[in-house]
Amino acid sequence: MMRALAICAIAACIGISLCGCSWSKASITEGTFNVYAPAPFTGAAFSMDEKSSVKRASVQIRKFDKETWQLHGLTNEKETTGSGGYQLERSDANIAYRLLRFPVTGAFDYFSKNRISMWGLGLGLDPFPFIRASAGINSRFIEAGITAYLNLSMNHFSAKGKWISVQETLAGDMDDSGDIDCDKCHETKFHGGLGGFINLFPIKELAVSYAPFLYRPWWDDEILDRDISFQFPYIITQYFGASYLIAKHVQISAGTTVYLGKAFSGHYWYFDTGIGFVF
Repeated sequence: MMRALAICAIAACIGISLCGCSWSKASITEGTFNVYAPAPFTGAAFSMDEKSSVKRASVQIRKFDKETWQLHGLTNEKETTGSGGYQLERSDANIAYRLLRFPVTGAFDYFSKNRISMWGLGLGLDPFPFIRASAGINSRFIEAGITAYLNLSMNHFSAKGKWISVQETLAGDMDDSGDIDCDKCHETKFHGGLGGFINLFPIKELAVSYAPFLYRPWWDDEILDRDISFQFPYIITQYFGASYLIAKHVQISAGTTVYLGKAFSGHYWYFDTGIGFVF
């Protein structure tokens, strides 16, 4: 047994010594990438009692949209294998986002308040699983805070371009290249972001809300296990709306969300509604 383990260890060491660093770069000349739009989050959105906690199960209903946004100002940088074998030329990246707003989002949130400070945790499906956390203040007339969001999703895309790679060994560099021509591909990706929320309470049960949010799809700037030289652009959302807590248990909301970003040629407005049960 010990002899077999020793042989395996020696073989592993030989393999590591023969192989050095390797990398692969991709140049995407055109492509369309699906991105999911998180539902708006406005905190508890009602004035909580001191030293109390609440739970909320909610559903947000949105029009199912498949809006394609052309992105601008993205560039593939020049890359070379270093040995003169292969290179990628500097070129424009003709990239588009295909925004997907799933029609129903389900979430469960927990909020805890001390005197004025408040924190919250939540999880849900949109349509893939997400988690979020929030912290801030909650008083009789105002609620304000920050939130962080993380989502894991299956993203579909189509892309064309080229790739080059280098694998360094003791025998020298091994260079390679090829074409990217992917029509219906998919990858599992993380995306997420940071945001905030402000709620004003003209009366205790009524909230007038504003919630900005900044998030970035396709966090790792990678496609098909190959690095790309540009960053997938951030998306900025701003939600304006109102909600009302009926009989301390049923919370209804409605508002509008605008989507914009530095790489977009315009901005896009959508309507959002929701209903929750507070207990």
